[in-house]
Order: sequence, then structure tokens, then C-alpha cells
Amino acid sequence: MKSMSLIIRISAVVFLIGILFVAFSAWKEMERSKRIEGEVEKLRSEANRIRKENQTLVEKIAYFSTEDFEEREAKDKLGMKRKDEEVVAIDAGLTAKGLPSGESGDSSKNGKEDAPNYMLWLKVFTDGAFPRN
Repeated sequence: MKSMSLIIRISAVVFLIGILFVAFSAWKEMERSKRIEGEVEKLRSEANRIRKENQTLVEKIAYFSTEDFEEREAKDKLGMKRKDEEVVAIDAGLTAKGLPSGESGDSSKNGKEDAPNYMLWLKVFTDGAFPRN
């Protein structure tokens, strides 16, 4: 009977060790599965980002192959124009008053600072610069 009890105890210990091994293996497999799911989700989001970027590039390619784009590039970079257009060149070194950008108009000659735009308009309306009927 003692030998039978010893066999049962040994069997129970072996069975318990087997259950612990299976539980540990299942736990490791669940951890691995979670990690793989995280990587899959990350790859899905990257794939969506790449699809959007690809769509943007396809739209840009479609735009770059249009005549409007070619015309604008020919005008901007090559200085070309259509036969029915006239080109007006503006010297970037001139101010709005037609003076070189280093000089200013009447206000600096008089020693006055340039007033803000709203003050100039206020002066126009209060000084009666417009003829009244």
C-alpha cells in the first residue's frame, strides 16, 4: 500500500509539473501572440500611411502632366509667354512711390515717420480730400 501511495504522489507531482509546463507554454504563446498583433497593427498603420502618400504622389503626377502646369513652369522658369499675352516687368528695387528702396518719399524729407495705413485713411476722410457735392 505504501508503494501505491508513493506512486500516486510521484504521479501527482509529475502531473502537476506537466500542468505548470503547459500553463507556462500557453502564457508564453499568448505573450508572443500579443506582440505579433502589435506589430501587425503597426504595419497596417504604416501601410495606410504609404497608401495615402502614394495617392498624393499619383495626384501630383497627374497635375504635373497637365498643360496648366507646363504653361506655368514655362512662364516662371523660362520667361515664356503666350502669343496673345503681354508681359509687364516690375523692378523689385523700387518702392511704391517709384523711388529706389534705400530712399523714401516726402515723409522722410520732412523728418516725419510713415504713419500706419489706418491713420492715412483717417486723415483722408477728416481733411476733406474728397470733393463734396
